[in-house]
Amino acid sequence: MTAVLEESSDTRLPPFSLRELADSLDTPPGVKVEVIEGAIVMSPTPSKKHGAVVRRLDRQLIPQLPEDRVAEQNYSIEALEGEDFASPDLLIVPVAVEEEDGWLVDPDDVDCVVEVVSPSNHTNDTKVKPSLYARWRIPVHLVIDPRDGTTRVYWDPQGGEYRAHHDTEFGDEVVLPEPLKDVRIDTSVFPRYGT
Repeated sequence: MTAVLEESSDTRLPPFSLRELADSLDTPPGVKVEVIEGAIVMSPTPSKKHGAVVRRLDRQLIPQLPEDRVAEQNYSIEALEGEDFASPDLLIVPVAVEEEDGWLVDPDDVDCVVEVVSPSNHTNDTKVKPSLYARWRIPVHLVIDPRDGTTRVYWDPQGGEYRAHHDTEFGDEVVLPEPLKDVRIDTSVFPRYGT
């Protein structure tokens, strides 16, 4: 069988956005797709220990969050402008967001983003995303790194950078700043990679 294509004088592709392209990709289950600084970024399915950190953190947050806030794992945050979007491992937003259509959250609705560092994509988690979230004015950014058993809390985004951060090791208690003042995280329950 031979297929014949009709000739056309218009050789341009139809216009598309990076978000549309990212959404249309045929990716295996569990692969996360984001648009970061104008590039499509794909991350592999997280490891079991990565998932354990997120679950154990979520269980600690639930009883401590105000009634009008919720921790979510399935939302993406859209850029203030442009087509970028990021899908953190966990984010804290108003409960009212659950009633909205769509999958993108306005960064002004996000109190905190959490990234658990992946061994294969650590530069994205430790260098690129802190800058991105600061530019989007997200008040608190928590980075949990099971590679070396450390955490870093960023806060006070000003002029596209976080002006403050605090480092701890697994075993230390992390106390989140405003707008989640006094939310406490026991890091001793987080597993480390390779142990």
